[in-house]
Amino acid sequence: MIHLFIQLAQSVTGAVIFIVLLLLVAAIIGYLTAWFYAKSIYKPIIKGLEDDKTGLNKEVDNLKARNAELNKKVSGLEDDINKLNDKIGILNEKIAKLEASHSEINIGSFVASKAKNGEDYFNLKTADGKTLLRSEMYTTRTACYNGIESVRKNCQIDKRYERKISSNNKHYFNLKAINGQVIGTSDMFDSAEEMENIIQAVKINGITTTLEENVD
Repeated sequence: MIHLFIQLAQSVTGAVIFIVLLLLVAAIIGYLTAWFYAKSIYKPIIKGLEDDKTGLNKEVDNLKARNAELNKKVSGLEDDINKLNDKIGILNEKIAKLEASHSEINIGSFVASKAKNGEDYFNLKTADGKTLLRSEMYTTRTACYNGIESVRKNCQIDKRYERKISSNNKHYFNLKAINGQVIGTSDMFDSAEEMENIIQAVKINGITTTLEENVD
């Protein structure tokens, strides 16, 4: 009876050991299968992802470098803009000074008068009273004022001056409006040089806003 129990125990132990061995073998096979599967499938995927990550990191670095270069260029442009603004400020100061000094120049005046026949006309004169330009006759004082304004608009445009020589070989000029109408005529001069000097004087004095009314 005891011998029977011993045999039974031995058979049960052997079965347990055999089962354990089978489980170990199954576990080893499962591990090896998982390792080979991971090596053949997951590792290439992981490697691909790592390569993508490396590529993205390089792109990020490149973008950072470009951004740094752009920031340098922007900073340089801002410096250039600031320098230009400084130059503009200096030029504005110079312009303001020139305008102030120009306003202080004692330039001439327009003198509006009435002729004996009742028509109106004007003369452009220097500050010391020298006549530079004589206008045509106008039927109204308003038309005369319009003629004065036309002188102001056209006197500094050189092509508005029609330089002429009279029959007795004297030099003179007409100042014309943009439509070709004569606004004013100069005196007669012995030389072209003298005439050109008066033209320059008209350019300077013709912008005056001083208007005198001759009531005689």
